[in-house]
Amino acid sequence: MAQPTMEEEYRRKFPRSYQLHQRALRVFRNGVTHSARYFKPFPIYFERSLGSRKWDVDGNEFVDYTVGHGALILGHAHPVVVKAMQEQAAKGTHYGACQELEIQWGNLVQEMVPSAERVEFTNSGTEATMMA
Repeated sequence: MAQPTMEEEYRRKFPRSYQLHQRALRVFRNGVTHSARYFKPFPIYFERSLGSRKWDVDGNEFVDYTVGHGALILGHAHPVVVKAMQEQAAKGTHYGACQELEIQWGNLVQEMVPSAERVEFTNSGTEATMMA
């Protein structure tokens, strides 16, 4: 009997991720919504996270070294962050207008980066470069 290939072992370890990726291939170009999630033979699909850990749809536990591409320095579902999000969500989620919190946020950036005479918030490095 032949030894299973690495890809066969991978597919055996992540069967639900494989199934989800097959569905995603019918919806998204390359089967993913962001280039950072693309890899062969298929990406792993996650269903929950807490602190520094995350769990995939097949029940495997991982240490999350990506931490939201750096945005989750406190980890997933940190209680202080969850509480703040719940409080703000109860007030509104997307005003599409100015609000005082953005000024407070900008002031915090200026406190942390004394040379930041003015602050510009952008959605991506590409947008930041274009705005500069």
